[in-house]
Amino acid sequence: LKPALLEAGPDHPVGECEFQDLMSGLGPWPPDIPDAPVALAVSGGADSMALAFLARRWRRNVVAFVVDHALRPESADEARLTVERLAAMDVTARLLTLAPFPKGRLQERARHARFEALEAACVAAGCLDLLVAHHAGDQDETIWMRSLRASGPLGLGGIQPSAVRGRIRLLRPLLTLDPARLRLTLKAAGLPWIEDPSNA
Repeated sequence: LKPALLEAGPDHPVGECEFQDLMSGLGPWPPDIPDAPVALAVSGGADSMALAFLARRWRRNVVAFVVDHALRPESADEARLTVERLAAMDVTARLLTLAPFPKGRLQERARHARFEALEAACVAAGCLDLLVAHHAGDQDETIWMRSLRASGPLGLGGIQPSAVRGRIRLLRPLLTLDPARLRLTLKAAGLPWIEDPSNA
């Protein structure tokens, strides 16, 4: 059996070879040099922290962008803590703070502003690709919600692993992984994460 298959399993952390296989399927990739880092969107939660940990083992030159939405009083402290934790993992991290939003449709406005900030940061850092931590649970939820809205075949195809948005390529390497395995990955490495109550 391939090493990745030996490492994989519903009750096992995500292995290094397994993640490499997932990334290979999303390539091609630029050379692993400082002028062409791969960007990571990291919130500080378990999913994105696991992505940062796995990506840093896969590639030397990665840069994490931590967005402070300023939607909760504690968000600034959490964002700074996440930057510190990433630094301890040897992941270069940059904090992006969003401007206050007008009232109404906060979550929608926050998503839009977050992507605009991430796209601009990627372009400024020379990143062609942005990795985000959507996982199998997010995929199931998306398909379920779209089915309730009677989406057509395109919508029921779910979240795509790769898409060009604006000036960057958005990639979701964890899309087939159960979120429980991402937490196991962090626990096995002794790494902490933040629980965001808004996720509930």
